[in-house]
Amino acid sequence: MDAPLTGKVAVVTGGSRGLGRATAQLLGSAGATVVIGALPGDGVDQAVAELRAAGIRAEGLDIDVADLLQVEALRDAALALGSLDIWVNNAGTGSPYGPSHLLDPTDFERVLDANVRGVFNGTRTAVHAMLVQGSGHVVNVWGRGSDKPVAMQNAYASSKAWNRMFTRAVRQEIAGKGVRIHGFDPGLVRTDLLGQVTVMPGMQERVRALPVVVALWGQAPDVAARPILDLVTSTRSGDFEDLTTGRVIGRGLRSVLRGDVRRSRRMPLTVTVQGA
Repeated sequence: MDAPLTGKVAVVTGGSRGLGRATAQLLGSAGATVVIGALPGDGVDQAVAELRAAGIRAEGLDIDVADLLQVEALRDAALALGSLDIWVNNAGTGSPYGPSHLLDPTDFERVLDANVRGVFNGTRTAVHAMLVQGSGHVVNVWGRGSDKPVAMQNAYASSKAWNRMFTRAVRQEIAGKGVRIHGFDPGLVRTDLLGQVTVMPGMQERVRALPVVVALWGQAPDVAARPILDLVTSTRSGDFEDLTTGRVIGRGLRSVLRGDVRRSRRMPLTVTVQGA
């Protein structure tokens, strides 16, 4: 396999599972040394062991991306390996499905910490180091809501809209200085956690169609992560958005033809009512 990232060091936040874990695998398989960060208890050590078993040079730290000092420790771990060439701000979280006026402030703060403070801390930390080098790539992971409102998921969706605008503003600020800033919207990614949904009381029926939606348009994490390699080997800044009109139509038709929407092949769904 080609190894275009040989000699590079890549950081992936939220890198112990799901899309982050697949991204670490992708970059490591392309030759990069990978440093992953995730919350304590999210399986960092196991993920590092699995990456090493696959022949990838990997390190990991338990961190909270809302804490700038912990994010800087992740940067230092990468620099100790030689450089900081790629930083993927993947860590993020959602809130219970339901209307904004009923959202518990602590749930909003949790989304703010991961999806806004985390992206700010990671981008700020990476850009400082990369400007000294004169090179590097930062990838900020967007998501549903980055381009339009999403009712009942407003905290998550609005945080992704902030992410989009923040990413593009930073790009303008450091244009021409050798550091590339990318936005990456992977679309709907099939993960174990996707099938475990928390809703506010009375919202149960409104999420019952989720397995059908995932069957039509969802992708496995390793497939969803692939465009990141193109972003970090490019010579210019850019964005990637998965669910364009053409992909929505084409992927949906292929899913129907393959029988992915049959009940027996759909993702299992566990709905938990908040406070129940």
